[in-house]
Amino acid sequence: MGQGALQCLEEILRQMDPGSILIVTGPTVQKLGIVDRGLQAMGSYKHRVETFINPKPEGDIAIVEECARRVRERGYDLIVGIGGGSPLDVAKGAAVVAVHEEGMRPLLGRNRLRRKGIPTVLVPTTAGSGTEVTQAAVVHVPEEESKKSIWDPRTMAEAAIVDPELTLHMPPRLTAETGLDALMHAVEGYAARDANPISRMYTSEAMRLIGMYLVKAYRDGSDMEAREAMARAATLAGIGCTNSGLGAIHALALGLDSLKSFNHCQSLAVLAPWVMQFNRVGNETLYAGIAKALGETVEGISSEEASLKASEALLRILDEVGISPCLKDYGIRKDEVRPLARKAHRLGQRLLPMNVREVSEEDAIAMFQKAFGA
Repeated sequence: MGQGALQCLEEILRQMDPGSILIVTGPTVQKLGIVDRGLQAMGSYKHRVETFINPKPEGDIAIVEECARRVRERGYDLIVGIGGGSPLDVAKGAAVVAVHEEGMRPLLGRNRLRRKGIPTVLVPTTAGSGTEVTQAAVVHVPEEESKKSIWDPRTMAEAAIVDPELTLHMPPRLTAETGLDALMHAVEGYAARDANPISRMYTSEAMRLIGMYLVKAYRDGSDMEAREAMARAATLAGIGCTNSGLGAIHALALGLDSLKSFNHCQSLAVLAPWVMQFNRVGNETLYAGIAKALGETVEGISSEEASLKASEALLRILDEVGISPCLKDYGIRKDEVRPLARKAHRLGQRLLPMNVREVSEEDAIAMFQKAFGA
């Protein structure tokens, strides 16, 4: 981790000594020349490399299975994922699907893998998903209009290289949205039902860094101190939430992720403040801790007052980076809110048990209604 960390790649490859390597990446990363930089960092191993381009902004089952077929047919010894969350998830997914004959669908869910996949090295080029250090490979499932994941320790990479220099290309909007993704991993990981003091050590530090540096990185993309802090925060948040779980923000966001008017980060933005306000009830000390990590002054006030500052801090960050927390700003009509909330509650059932507070369908509807015109 750190500036220039990409240059460690040849040393890592030397320890594995793969005969053949597949780079999994996306078209934008290739056009920016980052793949070429990765090849140069491979040194003598660059002559053993072929490339697979994931053409979609979000990987789906078909892309993962296509990549896995290629891995099987050509017998690659190592997969190197270079890109944002989607190419890295495709790399992770293909690595395990390649050694399971039944395809990807039967592997979706928790701990369904029977064996470790092809070794992987993951190189993120955004500061958001943290997938380089998580035990999940997330994909879009078209027939269910939702995202699902293979959640298993066997998806974990052999090595992750986090070089903030590779994030300098991100425009302000992408910086804001990926930073918000990392923040939500940290917030949910901190408050999740299975969180513990060690996982909170990671998520608390991630929130502190994001609270200090996201707006700076958004305003000045060349600010290397901010870029490095955000890259570190995204990775820390990934480590934290993969050990604690997520919660209702990500669960209910599944109901919006499938809509063309939303990307994943926008889905999180419109739900997070209202889920946080809901979750703080009965968990005031926890949410006071979130507020403090985000830079709010909580000394000398009650835990009730302090816990309210968590969602206030998030709303302020959203305002400063120009991301709306209002459903109506994304073209959602008022009569669509209740059906959307019901769909979100149904799709979120696999994640809702991780939430610190039980969420009924009526609770979900109430949160969506607040999100409509906040």
